[in-house]
Amino acid sequence: MAYLDIDWSGRRWSAAPPVLTPLPKAQGLAVLTGSRTAAFDRRLDELVQDELVELYRSSSERPLRDIPLPDSLVVGFGEEGELAELAADLGAVLAPCFAYQGAAILPPSALTERTSAPEYGAPLEQYDFEYRRYLPVRHPQNDGLYRLKRRDSKRVCQVLRSGAWYETTHEHGVYAVLGNRNSAADVLRWIPEEACGRERIGALFVDWGYPLPDLHRRVAAMCSGLAPRINEGAQNLAYDNVPQVVAMKIAQSLGQALGDSSE
Repeated sequence: MAYLDIDWSGRRWSAAPPVLTPLPKAQGLAVLTGSRTAAFDRRLDELVQDELVELYRSSSERPLRDIPLPDSLVVGFGEEGELAELAADLGAVLAPCFAYQGAAILPPSALTERTSAPEYGAPLEQYDFEYRRYLPVRHPQNDGLYRLKRRDSKRVCQVLRSGAWYETTHEHGVYAVLGNRNSAADVLRWIPEEACGRERIGALFVDWGYPLPDLHRRVAAMCSGLAPRINEGAQNLAYDNVPQVVAMKIAQSLGQALGDSSE
């Protein structure tokens, strides 16, 4: 998979270059992530046809109503030297396991960027943690996460805390307010795999209405190279092949205790 970054105000977009990175505790498997140009795909097909690379195409299951996702490209390898040669042949960057690297630099959901209060009388919405959606309000009721539209028509999120307003994203705002209210809200859970020797690897469950911020989501997804599974009955997302230490760093950076799950 790849991430597309869009600068709406500058009317530009960009994608990360192709990267080859090992998956954590995955017995010699690495994932190809980043942009895939036509030339990149042609060269990869040539290597597969010449039996110079062991390639697996893995699909992420999505509901029929969702936009289909591209297959994830996973390669098998025996030694690190093989990955270096493959990366050079494809013109990709070889990076150590991104899941561990990214987990080590996860920023906290702290409120640091002060901003002005919403314009009086302008449409305003407050995030309701019970219903897990924004509800219209006439004016700020109390501390919490709010959404409004600025004069430039850009929709932004702001947090009100002790009379001060802070600019934030929706995802960071959710956890900033949640952590201030309850650091043990049980919205993030981790359950280990049952296979022998895999006790420190498991699935990270994230309840609907509490989405992970961008970098946290990338770290969780790059543990398997796949999009999270959607559990409609339990109303959560499940990220697979997540080491316990990575799951703990995700929870800690969001000000939450990591619970367990029987899901």
